[in-house]
Amino acid sequence: MKAAPRCFPPTLFVLLMLMGCDPITGAPKPLSALRQGGRAPVDRFINAVPGRTECPPGRKAIIAPVPLHPVIEVLVSPGDRVKKGQVLVKLDDDEARADVRAKQAALENARIALKESRRHLGSVAKLYEKGAFSEEGNHGAQVAVLREEMNERAATAAWEAAQAELEHYTVTAAIDGVVSWLDASPGMVSRPGTTVWGEILDLSEIDVRCEITAEQADQVSVGQAAEVRRHEKQGCAAVGRVVFVAMTVDKATGLVPVVVRLPNRKGRLRCGVPVQVRFHDRQKAGLHE
Repeated sequence: MKAAPRCFPPTLFVLLMLMGCDPITGAPKPLSALRQGGRAPVDRFINAVPGRTECPPGRKAIIAPVPLHPVIEVLVSPGDRVKKGQVLVKLDDDEARADVRAKQAALENARIALKESRRHLGSVAKLYEKGAFSEEGNHGAQVAVLREEMNERAATAAWEAAQAELEHYTVTAAIDGVVSWLDASPGMVSRPGTTVWGEILDLSEIDVRCEITAEQADQVSVGQAAEVRRHEKQGCAAVGRVVFVAMTVDKATGLVPVVVRLPNRKGRLRCGVPVQVRFHDRQKAGLHE
């Protein structure tokens, strides 16, 4: 004979269901049956990814000479904060200033010649109207005025070019930032295009470049929050946002490059520092720069 099915009181049936047990046998349900939809939960964290800080694009400027002339004065030192357009290094500009003076004299001469040719044309025109001057003479006076006008414009352009060239004898800051390094001294002469004297960095924001697997990259997108720590035991973390996720893997490593950008107004992070990156789908409460 078949055994009669086991029966449980209603209260025990409800208790078994709350405990995650099979209400018929009383045995615990498999873990997969307790997961929503029978699928394992997605890990929303990517922890302890090694990365390195770097200067964001467009926030670095070089300090370098333009003309081949000796340095006469260095006005800043490494670590100084500078503003865009601030003079950093002065070069010997005696020849350039002499050229400006010569071009200015040529311009003044051209203006005098133009003034006299116009005065002469006025006199010729009156005589020509009275028939006391030939048509050829009148035409020649008009051509002379046009020629002197062209000379005056050419002299003006030459003077303006000399003035612009004079600006190259003062090396100025191309951006706001901090002089990270500078190697220039009075008397130094460097060939333009082959020498760099120093750098200016704007680290009010800083980038962290790291690499993750292609599977992890599927969980990361631009704008996503990321935590950056100098080491795993650091209590607080700086919070930034993902600004770049590569579309291809690096051929050398087989990993996907990712860039996280975070504020660095207090200058706590420097370039080239190894850090740990943790990606999250939202900014964790209580974290601060």
